[in-house]
Amino acid sequence: MFQTRALPLLPPNPLSAMIAGVVLAVPLLSGFAFPSSPPLTPGQAGCFEAAETGGTTAFGPMREKALVWDRFLLGFLVRRIAGQQLEAYRKEQGIPLRFMLAEEGSGALPSGVLERLRRSGTAGNLEAHPCGTAVQAFVKDLGSHRLSQWLLPDWVLEFNRKGKVIARWDIPLNAPVRAVQEDSIWVSWDLQPLCSGQSPDVKAYLVIGTDGSLRAATRPGLISEGRKIECPGSPDIPPSEFLVCESVRDLKTRKRRRLAYQLPCE
Repeated sequence: MFQTRALPLLPPNPLSAMIAGVVLAVPLLSGFAFPSSPPLTPGQAGCFEAAETGGTTAFGPMREKALVWDRFLLGFLVRRIAGQQLEAYRKEQGIPLRFMLAEEGSGALPSGVLERLRRSGTAGNLEAHPCGTAVQAFVKDLGSHRLSQWLLPDWVLEFNRKGKVIARWDIPLNAPVRAVQEDSIWVSWDLQPLCSGQSPDVKAYLVIGTDGSLRAATRPGLISEGRKIECPGSPDIPPSEFLVCESVRDLKTRKRRRLAYQLPCE
């Protein structure tokens, strides 16, 4: 029923050099190709497209991006320089992050969204989530991706003593907050291939700015130890049964910051 597609060659560009673990000042020679990776099976549905529409993949042209991403993770990522490699990949190709899919009140997909996913080559892999429907999207930042009108990020809010929100960060779905540093927060990033059951042994993080800027990293330095505090009854903070508030020490200034965010819904 399913057929695999041939894995594409990586075009010669500066990203290829970084992926291979070598930074070159000149373009790579043509003909650079990925090493062979473990064969994919129909059970690994991330890179296959089924006829059904509910709860199945919707990759369309994104399948090629997914295959390239998997081969990068499983064939080229080097632990000692993984942060540089991941950041170079983000700048060049974008990285796959999970978001909630905006749905109508009935819980159905908005009209035409599935087809737009298929055509976009930017997002796909719809999957059931306790809060609705989750979707993977390749993005270079969290402020200007083309799917913002129907992809919903999670959020982290900073508030002052009076409960007034003074800063906001959009973050990927269910990304645990690990640290805060001036205008940026650090969240854990679960590096997962999209088509294979294997995973690289690399602990990764995303550094996210209030402006939606994004940076991949693997060495966060210190991790801010949060202390649970009572959430203020503030109209600035959306009510949620999963809301938690913490006092977190800034990695640079060492001052305490008050953060509100949502735990994963169950």
